[in-house]
Parts: sequence; C-alpha cells; structure tokens
Amino acid sequence: MNGEPIRSSATRPSHGKEPTGRVGRCVCAMKYLLCLPVLMLAACQNYPRDTAGTLDRVRADHVVRVGLIAGEAEARDSAKIAAYLDRVSKATGARPVVTRGAAEPMLLKLDQGALDLLIGDMSESSPWAADVMVIEPIGETMIGRERVLLSPIARNGENRWIMLLERAARDGAGA
Repeated sequence: MNGEPIRSSATRPSHGKEPTGRVGRCVCAMKYLLCLPVLMLAACQNYPRDTAGTLDRVRADHVVRVGLIAGEAEARDSAKIAAYLDRVSKATGARPVVTRGAAEPMLLKLDQGALDLLIGDMSESSPWAADVMVIEPIGETMIGRERVLLSPIARNGENRWIMLLERAARDGAGA
C-alpha cells in the first residue's frame, strides 16, 4: 500500500495477458460478435439458391432444356417466345433446346427435372399453379371470360433460376 489505489482483478492491468473475470468474458464475447457479420455474409454467398442446382447446371452445360406447350401460343406469340428465350440465352450463356408437347406431360417432365423451363398458355385458375412457379407472363389472351397467360414456368425451389427467368420476363415487358 504505497499510496497507489487498490484495484480489483477486473481493472488491474494485465501486462500482455487477457483480462479475467467478468471483463474477460465480455471482451471474449465481443470478439466473437465482431466475427458474426463476416460468418453471416459467408453463409449467404449462394443465397438465394437452387435446391436442384438448375442455374449452375444450365451455365455449366450451356443448354437450357425448354418445353413448349403445343397450342395456339406457338403460332400467336412465336416472336415473344423467341425474344424471351434469346434474353434467357444471353443471361446464361446457354442455348435453348426446345421440346414441344401437350401441357400435362410437359408439366410432369418439368416437375421431375427433365425440363428446366416450360413456356405455354396457363389459366390463372390452373391446378398446376400451386405446384410450379408461374413466372411473370410474356403475353396474354382471353378465352371467353378466362384470362390465359403465356408464361414461363419453372420448378419450385429453384430460386436463383427463377430470379433470372423473372428478370428476362421483365426486360421484355416493354417490347
């Protein structure tokens, strides 16, 4: 007791050692908290992601497997379909390989992963609308009182792929 104030172990200088006690735990916790944002950013690197890796596969294989629902839209909106596929092709670096067929078998192929994208007329009341992702329409028509949309359609859960398809639809909306 040479005139120097008495210090508790929590405030005593550590001479190069980590503080102990409550202060030590707080310092340690703050170090971990400072690392948390870096870890969170690293975890979000591939967010949103595709559950089946559609976008990565399309870019790696340079092929988009497209189903075209056979019907009136093929003739009526062939220019819109071609322009949309061109925008998707430019965004992915992949060429579209188109298969034509009836709606039900094509929707099943999409659901099973045999197609990456399906384009065709779909009514807003279609029972398939709950099982697939109907992208923003690239055209529309009326059949009686029912509004029928010419829409790109993708598998649910392929979020990065869906974002790309939506962007391609929006980019052509003014065309």
